Amino acid sequence: MKKSMIIFRFHKEPTVCLNRLELLKFYNPHTPIYGIYGGNEENLPEHQNMLHEYLCDIYAIKSNSSEWKWKNFDLALLDWYCDVGKHVDFDMAYVIEWDLLLFGAIEEIYAGINIGDIGLTGVIPLSQIENSWFWTSVEPYRNEWKRLLTFVYQAYQYKSTPLSALGGGFCFPKSFLKKYSELYMPELCHDELRIPLVAQLLGYPIRDTGFMRDRFNSNEGKYFTCRKDKFIALQTIHEELTANGRKVFHPFREVFDLSNIQ
Repeated sequence: MKKSMIIFRFHKEPTVCLNRLELLKFYNPHTPIYGIYGGNEENLPEHQNMLHEYLCDIYAIKSNSSEWKWKNFDLALLDWYCDVGKHVDFDMAYVIEWDLLLFGAIEEIYAGINIGDIGLTGVIPLSQIENSWFWTSVEPYRNEWKRLLTFVYQAYQYKSTPLSALGGGFCFPKSFLKKYSELYMPELCHDELRIPLVAQLLGYPIRDTGFMRDRFNSNEGKYFTCRKDKFIALQTIHEELTANGRKVFHPFREVFDLSNIQ
């Protein structure tokens, strides 16, 4: 039987985080939740005081800039694995961001992801957006991506087609985190490029979570987006839940009234 765990990624808004953890526990009462905190060090005690009841552990990302923590979560996750995760008994880890709403059990939400798969969101060939996507078209990241690709060609004889994914709701087998932690990967570009690249290098099947159904359909932004200036409307969430429609929304940064689902 699969042993699942949730990794709760957060960095601010402890009241909203508490609400998210209550929602996760409602649908996943027996699934352990481990926290990874990427906020300011001085605000950590407040989060610990409010959230400790729901978390098996709170791991603070080692001192780095806010930008580093944001775009290099895969590398922070490897630090967590080496310090905490390798001592925990689990098969699959589901990374749930503090502003990601899931209305259902992990096993249902990720039903298309099997043990041994990498679950990523909005997976497409990079060639479809390379000339317009921020991480591959704007300096210095455009140059960083070229350097990263050159590195994997030379160091690991990479022969696959580069992919792009969006950083919401990733999931990983424990074995992937172990093998990734043993692999050297330079701090270049962004984890939305590095994670699918490493999955290909290590030979793991990549499955799409389905959280974003079409990256080229502007209507998708009503339900799931990674744009900083866009948020999901509460009315949209209620309409979808009432109609037994979508169960996953991002980003939603308000407290959700749990009485609506109980």
